[in-house]
Amino acid sequence: MVQIKRIAFVMAALAAFMLVMTGCEREITGEVETINDISSQNCFGCHNGQMDAEQGEWQNSTHASGNNIDYTNRGGRDCTACHNQEGFISFINTGTLPAEPFSSVSAIGCFACHNPHETGDFSLRAVDAYTLPDGSSFDHESGNLCANCHHSRLDSRTIVDGVSVSRYWGPHHGPQGDMINGSNGFEFPGEGYSFPSSPHATQVREACIGCHMGNPQAHQGYDIGGHSFNMVDEGSGETLIGLCADGACHPGVEVYDFTADADYDNDGVVEGYQTEIAGMLDSLSTLLQNGGYFDGSNYPVSGTIADANIAGAMYNYKFVEEDQSHGIHNFRYARSLLEASIDYMSNLPGATANSSQVSLEDGPAVTPMISAH
Repeated sequence: MVQIKRIAFVMAALAAFMLVMTGCEREITGEVETINDISSQNCFGCHNGQMDAEQGEWQNSTHASGNNIDYTNRGGRDCTACHNQEGFISFINTGTLPAEPFSSVSAIGCFACHNPHETGDFSLRAVDAYTLPDGSSFDHESGNLCANCHHSRLDSRTIVDGVSVSRYWGPHHGPQGDMINGSNGFEFPGEGYSFPSSPHATQVREACIGCHMGNPQAHQGYDIGGHSFNMVDEGSGETLIGLCADGACHPGVEVYDFTADADYDNDGVVEGYQTEIAGMLDSLSTLLQNGGYFDGSNYPVSGTIADANIAGAMYNYKFVEEDQSHGIHNFRYARSLLEASIDYMSNLPGATANSSQVSLEDGPAVTPMISAH
């Protein structure tokens, strides 16, 4: 019943928004004079007062910050497909990028996801299922658009004996699509390991969208939900935890880090699920640092890893860490990847100081392709 009410609310809000847009002096058409200016600020300039909620939410988003735009001009041409609006539109529309760098770029905004001046509505640019690097399909309706960028840049199947790693080797900073899907982690071979998934991918409406865009305009600050995509307002501490507590999912929970059902990090205390994941990450980090595979900041030490399973443990650490949900997106999958990695690393001969499997190489410094966020 609650779900029906929420859907009705969203449909009513959409209808009201479309009514406002219908009353605009400009029709939604490709003949708009500013069609070539695809900045979101231009949207709000023309439709001043008609998109206040969308503008307020977007301005509070990481997308609007444009923190990573500058990385598109550092020689990593493929970066622009996700790090600025112009590159994303080009790649979504044609599957390619221009041979020459863009003369100017803007933050991910309205036109990255929508193309109203050509379609005449606010439909998304892409809703087809997205094929993740390991070949698995991410198919969650409107959430599919998100997966075009929020996926690992590495196919875990390429992690084999003798794989070469560098400081920024791994899944990159956005493997959320893979994590939600429960795929593309390094799944250790052997009957003793299993890699189950939590039900978020199947039970949450449109995956990413159902939570991160849930409860739009929850309060006047536009800090959480909607086009902010934020689950937490870091200023006030307000969250969208009510979406989790609603119905039969997690009744009664008041924080995301609610008490786990077991002591997964083996520290003698049953803590919150996110805290348990943090403890497991710390344990794996210690093993990898003591073995000489990670430096003190948990970046891979450049070299050739003779054992694919060690490289897999390195990948799994970065995979869970860079997902940035601290296990919420898919606790069972994140936990099982870390459990297997810790188990394997713990049972290596001289595990606390083993470095025989890594051949270190001195090489030039690698310029990062993206900043952490």
